[in-house]
Amino acid sequence: MKNLLLLVFLATSCFAIAQKDEQKVLLTINNQPVYADEFKRVFSKNLNLLQDDQKDVEEYMDLFVDYKLKVLEAEEQGFDTLPSFMGEYNIYKKQLADKYMKDSEITENLLKEAYSRKTEEVNASHILIKLSANATDTLKAYQKAMKARKEILSGKSFQEVAQAYSEDPSVKQNNGDLGWFSVFSMVYPFESAAYKTKKGDISMPARSQFGYHIVKVNDRRKAEGTVKVAHIMIENKKGNSDAKTQIFEIKEKLDSGNGFSEMAKQYSDDKNTAINGGVVNTFSRGKLNSKEFENIAFGLTEVNEISQPFKTEYGWHIVKLLEKNPIKSFEDEKLELSRRMKGDVRAQLIREDVLKDIRKTYNIKEDKEALAYFTQNVSDDILTSKWNIADLKDIPQKNIIEIKGEGKSYEDFAKLMSNAQRQIGNVDSKESLIANWLEMFKENFLISYHKDHLEETNKEYAYIIEEYRNGLLLFELMEDNIWQAAKEDSIALKRYYDQHKKSFVKEKQYTLTMVSTDTKDMAKQVRKWMKDEVAKEEIEKSAKEMGHTILFKSGEFKENNEALPTKIRDRKGVSKVYENNGVFLVLDIKNIEKEGIKTYEEARGEVVSKYQQQLEKEWIENIRSKNNVTIHQEVLKSLEKEFE
Repeated sequence: MKNLLLLVFLATSCFAIAQKDEQKVLLTINNQPVYADEFKRVFSKNLNLLQDDQKDVEEYMDLFVDYKLKVLEAEEQGFDTLPSFMGEYNIYKKQLADKYMKDSEITENLLKEAYSRKTEEVNASHILIKLSANATDTLKAYQKAMKARKEILSGKSFQEVAQAYSEDPSVKQNNGDLGWFSVFSMVYPFESAAYKTKKGDISMPARSQFGYHIVKVNDRRKAEGTVKVAHIMIENKKGNSDAKTQIFEIKEKLDSGNGFSEMAKQYSDDKNTAINGGVVNTFSRGKLNSKEFENIAFGLTEVNEISQPFKTEYGWHIVKLLEKNPIKSFEDEKLELSRRMKGDVRAQLIREDVLKDIRKTYNIKEDKEALAYFTQNVSDDILTSKWNIADLKDIPQKNIIEIKGEGKSYEDFAKLMSNAQRQIGNVDSKESLIANWLEMFKENFLISYHKDHLEETNKEYAYIIEEYRNGLLLFELMEDNIWQAAKEDSIALKRYYDQHKKSFVKEKQYTLTMVSTDTKDMAKQVRKWMKDEVAKEEIEKSAKEMGHTILFKSGEFKENNEALPTKIRDRKGVSKVYENNGVFLVLDIKNIEKEGIKTYEEARGEVVSKYQQQLEKEWIENIRSKNNVTIHQEVLKSLEKEFE
């Protein structure tokens, strides 16, 4: 609920931070100005979210004033100083800063490259010549890779050369064949070698953290994209041995010409989709929790094609293909591609680009003597994780790197080394180890500083951060003053219910067994059997011998349920024959719960909601009464003309 409400608040907030002295004052609250620029930004941004009666500038002004007063009230009540507020606000601020810091030209290029690769799958084989990630002497491994490549180009089969040269343990089983893959399935250098190599060609050696790869592209194919299907599902519940029988009987009805949508509404146990004729939201491979369902769905080739019944862990299904869609647009795929890039070598390329921009943006002071000091004063014990920071004498009391007086000191770096020595891998020398650590230390400071001061260099980021801050404040304010207060005041809630009883109405509900068949004559025969109290199994058996399919369904049904006929006689017992959704029905009604006024216990959720609305209205009126709000009508009129 909290995230949803924050979105609502965000839709009614914005903070103008630039050149306020040059802007028109739209209103004042306790003599403090609120500028027209802020209102314009909010109103323009949310036009599509507003109801028709709120799209008028003057009407929306009431919402805007209420929003500004709520923020002011939240600050006066001290919600902006609460640890819970500060914790959540700072987490979001960090996450948003991460996003904005990665929005660069190289990020966009890498995203476009990843999108292009997402549209195509590659089938490739490879030969791996192992090499450690930190190795500096790479010539021998490279020459071995080139020798293997030369043998392939001279006519030897890839499989033969792979068996002779590849150091990938799986080569014994697959001869280097990796099968089909797409973007993010392999390490980035390997992926790039595969996508840049033509079908049938052999790549040059590509270096990854595992070593050198020789890649042969065997084939390429277009990626499958997404599908949209409808389905009918019969749950395979414990004790429901009839699920398989029922799904095959439904398939017979479909084959006889019954409509898929009507059958789904009538019979499907997936209530979320049944009401819409069984339609499932569009999905791509890997998005559902059932590989079998996906395989069947993607295996359908023609629109309106219907599958044979099949079983998954959820029950028995029949699937109908509604749409077969290609890969989504770049903009629609962008968010998911960005997420995948975070755990990829691409992230390092983006980091390097961000650092380049940071160095252009700020006046950075660096102490050039730091590397020499530490290499001369730190012993070789650090290579065996035995170095003691206490052995470091006369540490300079100054910063190694700083921006506007804020920085990281010699002592900070010494502490980093003391901790980092515990996780040293293979290194060439103490000098290269310290140099790498020092470079990382300085880079981390630059990124951290830029992130903490991003509002000073990125106005869009500043606007969004202020939006989120205000939304979070309003949530805390409303939770404390309205929502929680309403939930806990049981006496007031009961009084509100007693005063508004007539607005809490419950629908009529039937407890019944529904029996459906394909012809009216058969339905009449079923009705006769039911009146004679013939057992369910006997009815099904007799109907099948007569060449008809009978389906039973029991439970509680509200009057407006799609599976029920529109006009049912309110009488317990076996009903007349009805026609609904293209099938014929007989109902055995066990109980009828009439419509009427809900009890307080039944209506409590609705009571709380409506009482909260009343409290908020009274509370807003009180806030308005204690604050002095003046609207500058001439500025408001000019805004009305602008948005006509």
